[in-house]
Amino acid sequence: MPRTLLLLIIGLLAKVLGLPNGAPPEACYDLMPRHSSGSLQSSYPPYQVLPAPGQGRVRLTLGSPQGLPYEGFMIIAKDINTGENVGDFANLPDSARYLECTQGTKNGVTHTNTQKKHNLVFDWQAPIDYEGTIIFNSTFAQDYSTYWVGVESAKVAVSKRSIDVLATPPPVITFRTTTPPFYRPTVDYATKNEEDPFYAGCHTTKNCFGAPAGCIKTKDCIAVVAVIVRGDQYIFEMQARRNAKYVAVGLSDDKNMGDDSVVECTNEGDEIALHMSWNTGKRNTRHATPEGDVIHCRFRRDKLTVVHGRTYDLVNTPYHLLVVAGTDLRRNGVDFHDLVYLGTSSSKRLSDVGEWTAASDILIRLHGALMLASWIGTASIGMLLARYYRQTWVNSQLCGKDHWFAWHRFFMVLTWSMTIAAFVIIFVELGTWSSETIHASVGLATTILCFIQPFMAAMRPHPGAPRRALFNWAHWFVGNVAKICALIALFFAVRLNKAKLPDWVDWILTAYVVFHVLTHLILTFLGCASDRQVSQRVNSFPMKDMHSRGSMVHPDARRDAPHSGMRKFIFGVYFVVIVMFAAALIVITVLAPIEETWATFTNTISNY
Repeated sequence: MPRTLLLLIIGLLAKVLGLPNGAPPEACYDLMPRHSSGSLQSSYPPYQVLPAPGQGRVRLTLGSPQGLPYEGFMIIAKDINTGENVGDFANLPDSARYLECTQGTKNGVTHTNTQKKHNLVFDWQAPIDYEGTIIFNSTFAQDYSTYWVGVESAKVAVSKRSIDVLATPPPVITFRTTTPPFYRPTVDYATKNEEDPFYAGCHTTKNCFGAPAGCIKTKDCIAVVAVIVRGDQYIFEMQARRNAKYVAVGLSDDKNMGDDSVVECTNEGDEIALHMSWNTGKRNTRHATPEGDVIHCRFRRDKLTVVHGRTYDLVNTPYHLLVVAGTDLRRNGVDFHDLVYLGTSSSKRLSDVGEWTAASDILIRLHGALMLASWIGTASIGMLLARYYRQTWVNSQLCGKDHWFAWHRFFMVLTWSMTIAAFVIIFVELGTWSSETIHASVGLATTILCFIQPFMAAMRPHPGAPRRALFNWAHWFVGNVAKICALIALFFAVRLNKAKLPDWVDWILTAYVVFHVLTHLILTFLGCASDRQVSQRVNSFPMKDMHSRGSMVHPDARRDAPHSGMRKFIFGVYFVVIVMFAAALIVITVLAPIEETWATFTNTISNY
């Protein structure tokens, strides 16, 4: 029993004496703690050294973005080219002391006790005639057995006492009353009492970019990426929610997908894996699995990397960031980004810390507004006139043409023009052809069918010609198929994350379809009743002119068919309701996400 007690006392003394007075000068060489035991951590360190420039000196803050305490530390300043210790430290707090890495100098600092420390602040002074670039290299000991070696600061350029930190000077870290873990694989977004530590330091000590736009401020991104510069290494961190199967970040020359270096964090069952891939056009092919820090969706990337035969220079070359997330995986890559797809509005160097704004989606909004105006608005009215109003308003003409024909042509020319414009706009936005979604494929079919309609109309035979019936059926068929394809594309547009439309827009589209179909049914039965009231058939039935022998010289041809008053009333109601449907959908699309826009508006009104 005494022997066991003696061993226990010796062990405790070893632990107490392991870190009481700081590191010895011998540790300046490799920064390794001189412990008899302990564990060097390979994960990304939860501590950082933040330099801020002064007159001939650098103010250093040693802390943790998550508010984690540390018991011990050691720091030195080295010239990045020669590797020599440079300058002297000054203005140390009581819990720190100088370390003479070179005899007679003050070129190192270490702790004096093992009490918990937060955000120690002291200075480093540059030699009078020194010119070069330095980096502060340090070791942090969270406790006796847990420590990180080689924690580097941002680079600091010194030119004869003129100091320039090669990153945005960060503010002093705020101490947290709680101590969350450095990484939490899952975040309970239903509970807002504890702030997600991922966003600590965004726009001040690290670059952050997430979707939807503006989510960094509210700290509730569906998918987000952060970039931290540590010397010659760039640390990327990713996070996603809403049952995402993957989140990925891409380095791009523009804000669009195509020929980009991508790193994906994937949820492959019970395993979280990290993969490097390459986007060829709109397709993603897995390229390799990087080595090093790959846990918790965090990885390191050197300043110069070669991917798919292309060199990425993260120091000198500005890049756009693309952040995407989706709910499904493919066999050798990720599937379509059905949760998030967002690119930065401009490119910049990753070491330039600051707010990174999302690319404008005005062209997407304009594309949606034009398509809605075309196929909910003008096409609906124009097609209704051609099908049911040939024998209405026949006592007068417009520009030498029957009213139904003149207005049908007017509305369909508008439909054609807006559809082609919308297609060109989305092509400019994407920069290439797209068939990734049902919306894109069916939308392309709509555009093609719409494009050929006026050319078919220009070649129509005269009434009574043998091929007139063939033209009538072909013109009717192409127009109706284009209308059906347009409606299908609109329904699938609601599910696109780029559209930012609420799910209840489906109900508005459904209400439109029901109203549209009911109007057609009422007018069809009204046409049948009109035909039964006359002894000879007049051209009031919608498909009457489908046959070449349709009589256009009938004595009743210049007389309104029976029930014309009812048809006019129905058209008036239909016109007003269709305009309301189109206007409501266009407003929702242009102001999307409409819930956030409405909330902002109501808050502004209430504050006013």
